[in-house]
Amino acid sequence: MSFWQRFRFFLIGFVPGCIILFFIVNKTGCTSPNELKMLELQHQYLSLGAKAQCKLKCLVMIDKGFQVNMRNFKVNYDLSDVHKKPYGTYYLQAIDEKNAKYEFVAEDKDTVTFVNDIKLLSPDIKCNCDTVN
Repeated sequence: MSFWQRFRFFLIGFVPGCIILFFIVNKTGCTSPNELKMLELQHQYLSLGAKAQCKLKCLVMIDKGFQVNMRNFKVNYDLSDVHKKPYGTYYLQAIDEKNAKYEFVAEDKDTVTFVNDIKLLSPDIKCNCDTVN
């Protein structure tokens, strides 16, 4: 069998395979586990603890704005404890760390995203919420 015959057989299998793969990947797309978890946390009901509510007031933000702003965050799995019982905790950091004002830990409680506390990163923001239980 000559080189050109082998090459022709290769193309007969390769070209249709590429076309089929293109249609399969084009419809479903590829998402990372980080993106999937962030979508899940964003679209669940948001519940805030007392410290988180107080720190949101210091940031001059309401809970709906906070939830919308979650799209600018990513999960840091090194600092997260996803297998914690009874609910996994996810440490969320800003994608653009230069302009980040806060970080927080979110608990994934089935259909509720619970945020107990928010870590303020900017030294310009003065907040006396650490005394709140």
